[in-house]
Amino acid sequence: MMSILFERIRDIFILNKRAYLILNALYYGILFIFMILAFIPTLRDGFVSRYDNSFQHGPPLLAGEPFAADKTLGNLIGNFNYNLLGSSYGEITFPSLFIPFVGLGIALYRVAFLGLAFSPANPTAVSFFLPHLPTLLLEGQAAVLAMLGAYVHGRALIWPRTIGQTSRWKAFIEGVRQSGMLYLPIMVVLLVAMLYGFLEVLLLARR
Repeated sequence: MMSILFERIRDIFILNKRAYLILNALYYGILFIFMILAFIPTLRDGFVSRYDNSFQHGPPLLAGEPFAADKTLGNLIGNFNYNLLGSSYGEITFPSLFIPFVGLGIALYRVAFLGLAFSPANPTAVSFFLPHLPTLLLEGQAAVLAMLGAYVHGRALIWPRTIGQTSRWKAFIEGVRQSGMLYLPIMVVLLVAMLYGFLEVLLLARR
């Protein structure tokens, strides 16, 4: 059963390899471009004054606090749930079920703010930029996988034959099935990010 599931997930990547590579380039490209743009004082200061507090989640919250394993674990689990149910599903997959591809735009819009928030040019992020960078990259990969699912579903809905169907309703169902299967690698990536996040907090707590 699991081997069949893994084969189907592998087939999704093989059949959509070009789209997957493009989505990676777009997501991480925008992330690093906006990290660089944050060095523009007017842009950085405007962001810090309006939005910065909304991005202080996960391990950075504990950087200046005494280490507490139970509190750390609670924050990491909360961050995992947010990235899985809120960011990946709520912001990318679910809206794309009704408006094809809209989740891609939402994800790219959000990553621009993440680039500004976690840029080393941001005074509140400079102290934990390097330790937190792997977390950003891992959580970003979860977003890219959700974007790939939204792409597969949207393309199927508009062009059913691209997914081997003749009707839009059957293409809709097949698109939901394939985008849902991608949540297995999404959860794996987010679990790795959570484990690294625990090590990140340990590192920051010992500074």
